[in-house]
Amino acid sequence: MRKLLFMSIILIVFFIVSGCNNNSVKQIKADYFDIGFGQSLYEGYNKVGKETVQSLVKAYNQIEYSGQTNQEVNYEKAITITFICNDQVSGTLVIDDKGIFHLSDSAENYQIESNNDIYEQAIEIYNDVKKQY
Repeated sequence: MRKLLFMSIILIVFFIVSGCNNNSVKQIKADYFDIGFGQSLYEGYNKVGKETVQSLVKAYNQIEYSGQTNQEVNYEKAITITFICNDQVSGTLVIDDKGIFHLSDSAENYQIESNNDIYEQAIEIYNDVKKQY
């Protein structure tokens, strides 16, 4: 009985230490993406290079967040990115200038960690894509 109790305690401690509370996004892949700012939306297919797509996918996959927030996304200053892989949506990110973001697989809003520059990167890409229209 003591052995079972001891193993249970070790297992619980392992889950607590190893990150049972994972604060990172589900990893995605993408062939291209659509990108929008505010109420405008542009298709990225054949508008950006593979390097740009993979750079944005990498930034998305590296998103870590400090947890849920009660703050709302400011949609007037939000970038919306819809990642597409094999003609299917693999992920969607809506993030504003303050780092409040929402994912397609969650109903909650989160605060992005300050070391992630995906918003700034996305603004640059959005402006490049917008020029092509």
